[in-house]
Amino acid sequence: MQSKGLIVLVLFVSLSACEKSMNISDEALSGHMEACLTNDNLSPGMAVACGNYQKECQRRGKATGNYFC
Repeated sequence: MQSKGLIVLVLFVSLSACEKSMNISDEALSGHMEACLTNDNLSPGMAVACGNYQKECQRRGKATGNYFC
């Protein structure tokens, strides 16, 4: 069972290297970041997703100068 989780984690990490922008609103992105920051017990998949949300926040901040998350 753990091997399936590891495979999913490896796939998420490898796909996160693609670095393309997310197609979600700023409000939704901010909400996801808040959920990531308030959760002390993230699953491996959620930890990867939170890392991607953080990268997207930084990308949007650099592009617009508006660091909202």
